[in-house]
Amino acid sequence: MSLEVILLPRGGTLIRTSEGTLQVGATPETIKDTLHLIGEVPDTFVLPNRLFSSERGVSLADIEFPAYYNFFLKNRPIKVIGQNHQIETILNVLNEAVMGPSSVQVLREYPYGVSRDLIPDLKAEMEFLRAKDHSGKRKMELSDIAIGIPWGPNNRVPFGRLALERTNKGMLRVVEGATVLAEVPLDVSFGDTRDFPERKKPFEPPLFGITVIGSGHGFDPNEMTSGFIIWVNRRGILVDPPVDSTLWLKAMDINPRLIENCILTHCHADHDAGILQKLLEEKKIHLYTTETIMDSFVRKYQSLTGLSHKSFMGLFFFHAVTLQVSIRIHGAEFRFFYTLHSIPTIGFEVYFQGKSFVYSSDSLYDPNTVKHLHEIGLINRYRLIELVNFPWHHTIIFHEAGIPPIHTPIKSLAELPDAIKERLYLIHVSERGILPEHGLKKAMAGPDETIVIPVNPPTSNEALEYLDVLNHIDLFSELPIEKAREFLTLVKQETFKSGTVFIHKDTVGDRFYMIVNGRAIVRRDGQVIKTYTNNDYIGETSMILNAPRNADVEAESDLKVLVMDKYDFLYFIRGTEIARRMKVIAENREFDTWSLFDESPTLKGLTPMQRTQLQGIMSRLEFCAGKVIAKEGSEREFFFLQDSGSIIMSRGEKRFLKSCRGSLFAKVYANPMRGRNRFTLSTVTSTVVYAIDTLDFYRFLERNPGIFLLLRDSKIRQQVVISQESS
Repeated sequence: MSLEVILLPRGGTLIRTSEGTLQVGATPETIKDTLHLIGEVPDTFVLPNRLFSSERGVSLADIEFPAYYNFFLKNRPIKVIGQNHQIETILNVLNEAVMGPSSVQVLREYPYGVSRDLIPDLKAEMEFLRAKDHSGKRKMELSDIAIGIPWGPNNRVPFGRLALERTNKGMLRVVEGATVLAEVPLDVSFGDTRDFPERKKPFEPPLFGITVIGSGHGFDPNEMTSGFIIWVNRRGILVDPPVDSTLWLKAMDINPRLIENCILTHCHADHDAGILQKLLEEKKIHLYTTETIMDSFVRKYQSLTGLSHKSFMGLFFFHAVTLQVSIRIHGAEFRFFYTLHSIPTIGFEVYFQGKSFVYSSDSLYDPNTVKHLHEIGLINRYRLIELVNFPWHHTIIFHEAGIPPIHTPIKSLAELPDAIKERLYLIHVSERGILPEHGLKKAMAGPDETIVIPVNPPTSNEALEYLDVLNHIDLFSELPIEKAREFLTLVKQETFKSGTVFIHKDTVGDRFYMIVNGRAIVRRDGQVIKTYTNNDYIGETSMILNAPRNADVEAESDLKVLVMDKYDFLYFIRGTEIARRMKVIAENREFDTWSLFDESPTLKGLTPMQRTQLQGIMSRLEFCAGKVIAKEGSEREFFFLQDSGSIIMSRGEKRFLKSCRGSLFAKVYANPMRGRNRFTLSTVTSTVVYAIDTLDFYRFLERNPGIFLLLRDSKIRQQVVISQESS
């Protein structure tokens, strides 16, 4: 019997058999892989051992779009095979996306005292837009689009004339009688990193503008799904980032540190899949949406990650937006409104320096349908006026043009006046869906296609830029607010052309550099050993240790920096803990902890900023052979990172094989606590470790929630080469 096993590039495994096609695992947008590779979407999905990948920040069982495809195009539900608790989790997630929240209370999201007539009945609108079942006689239910099938006796499920088996070792077998036709892991493996064409020129953001990541819809295998960045005062706000947007930003050479704010418009997978990836990238981000949409987001991803509500909300800073009340982000005014969609969805307007931008988000803009809703009493006159009179007056307009009946039909936009079309860019649409006679254009993706909205710089622009650097340098995070004025009086701005060496090896360290934008590289003996970018600082080691500079530093791109002379810098940090911390960082850098991080399976993915943070809380300790570093059952005061030598882990009478350089000895709990040592750590040879106070490490994790998730899911075997042997 012919059988084909295909590893999908975005993650998961496709198995084609004579009885049909099934898929193991489903990361976001794998529907695009299957449509591209085999021209169809399977209707059977086997849930993997894990439902969420902390490494990639994505669901490993994202069946939402495969379910839509099978229901609307194939008139069939998908079958979801897994353990009972997995099926319950995934169907609850799917229900939240398809049906929306069971209760919608938006009154709390409007200003106190606002007229009830101005508050839409989202539940009624959602019910109207909910599709009918295949008979056309009733509204669609979850069971019409997905059916859960738990593993039966002997962990077996029939598959036509074949059968699927889940082994005790977490593998999936396809069997015919007693013959095993295929055996694949129930762990999702990812293909090669998404192949985005690299852009080798650092991106210089505009004062006000929009960079499109993608403008396609979730079913188009040839285009990136919709999402974009709004630039205000040269800082980014990420809107509905599609999956792997963080990888796209890196390929496009857009510094992720320029983006620390996200807007989530609603909880369909093509709009929320990239949010968690951004949440886990480096430091905590600020997430803006309504409480209703946030509740849906939490219900979807809290269950997938397995985090408590408190721990999940601790991954980011949540800002609840109030409808009809403007808020400020980076100096621009944002106003939000609820759209007409199948689940609660917001659009928004942005005003900055006399210019403006509006985004419809997913919405049904069809005046005839809206008027019908009013005629049958589903919406009142105020909601009718709001939905029919979209704010077309803005400088730049982004409007969706998806597939009706829950999206805007192209013809509704094609009928708009030419004066509006000139300012209108379509998003959430396939290129082939726009005909020349429509007179419409698609929003083009990529930094080189950035739409720049010309504005005059605010009078305080330079001071804001300087203070932004101060705010984002972790070293200065605990300085009192009154130090900001002093900072502005002490720093000077300088620029260096690409290729300029502005720090020379063996010279005296007398200046402290802070990067405003651009990129610098550190060379030692002709080799590039580090790269620095926005909000990184350079030159402190030589100043603090009173030693000659140990490397050259070169502007890899055009570079803008803030500079503080040595004695101004020492004056600025007087009376603070900064000098002591900088000395610790400088000393740890001298011991080449950078390469130590590179050899640590758990810490090798740390960014330069995260590495510097960690260097500031590490203490170097040296032990001779036969010493106990930590004793089983004692209070855990420190976590340890091994630099050299050999360490044996033991528990009771059981011993584990020696660890190696880069091993991290840590046990992380959801709530910060010292806890007790689970193992005894003993040196075999002369050994060097770095001790990190447990509570200092938790504070580090609080600033970098992605590392917390990685450590939580990390196994001992990933940190220490492990093998039991008799004592």
